[in-house]
Amino acid sequence: MHTCGNCGEFVSRDFVRVFGNEMDEVVGCPACMNMREVMQGDGAAEPTGRVRWTRA
Repeated sequence: MHTCGNCGEFVSRDFVRVFGNEMDEVVGCPACMNMREVMQGDGAAEPTGRVRWTRA
């Protein structure tokens, strides 16, 4: 089971394949980023340690 490295939310295998990095990891998903950020590649970027606000 794949989870977001930022918020821990479940992400599908297909989501990881499309938006993840070459290590099959994602650090952002629609639960903690908007889809524009995810589609621009921010979901596959390395964690920067900066605090990201999550949706309640």
